[in-house]
Amino acid sequence: MTVNELIKKSEDYLKESNIINYLADVKILIAFFMKISLAKLYAVQNERIKFNLDEYWQKLTEYQNGKPIQHITNRQSFYGYDFYVDNNVLIPRYETEELVDNIIFLIDNILTAENKPLTLIDVGTGSGAIAISLGLENPQLKIYASDISQLALNVAKRNIKQLKCRNVQLLKGDMLEPFIKNKIKTDFLVCNPPYIPKNQEISYRVKNYEPHVALFGDDDGLYFYRQIFKNWHKVVNKNGFLCFEHGYDQKKALEKLVKEYFPDQKYFFRKDINKKWRMLFVNIL
Repeated sequence: MTVNELIKKSEDYLKESNIINYLADVKILIAFFMKISLAKLYAVQNERIKFNLDEYWQKLTEYQNGKPIQHITNRQSFYGYDFYVDNNVLIPRYETEELVDNIIFLIDNILTAENKPLTLIDVGTGSGAIAISLGLENPQLKIYASDISQLALNVAKRNIKQLKCRNVQLLKGDMLEPFIKNKIKTDFLVCNPPYIPKNQEISYRVKNYEPHVALFGDDDGLYFYRQIFKNWHKVVNKNGFLCFEHGYDQKKALEKLVKEYFPDQKYFFRKDINKKWRMLFVNIL
């Protein structure tokens, strides 16, 4: 059987599964089994399959039953880097790359204007995707990344080692507690918190396989924003920034909270590539 034939057979197998974008995931899985990049897969489509097909079909069945392709391959690309992921961390989303883009823009502007060493903290780091990407793109940054879950920190530690990131230090603790405890002051507070309201319907592929502690933010999805808004002054330097991702429909509610907790500060929201409000930035004056 050739690669092309296996792609077609796998496509037929999944056709009635009501899975969105399954063809792309089939190609990811075949490339994973062949130990080649997805880009190279297109160059070998007429080559014969040499890996264990029984094992392949077993994994494809797991995928059909709801297991994310990222948990099968233990791999997710984020900001041009390959991260290890498993069911102890949220799978990094492509939308979050835009948060990283905007933070890098802010960092570059401050470095150009002031040319001073900068510190950044990533609250609830999970796989470490945001912190490590920022660290690799900005080696001059001093970065601290926290998580309440030791299992998540183990994943982040693995990614730090795998990607040879030398400027990210991990801390265990809830929200801002480890930074306050260690008297860490920062120029950038970054957080992509759990922001899904607990009663909101979500994909079974997400609900059944990704950690709920990284998904749900209490009744309205805003619990973690409130906790940070109450205590930001204990960790953020003057002229610093608070940078958040949020749900596409949460701008109005978040803006109300910002006006309550930051009456004298500047703030702005940013849309993502799909023209949805997705990011909040607060500038501490």
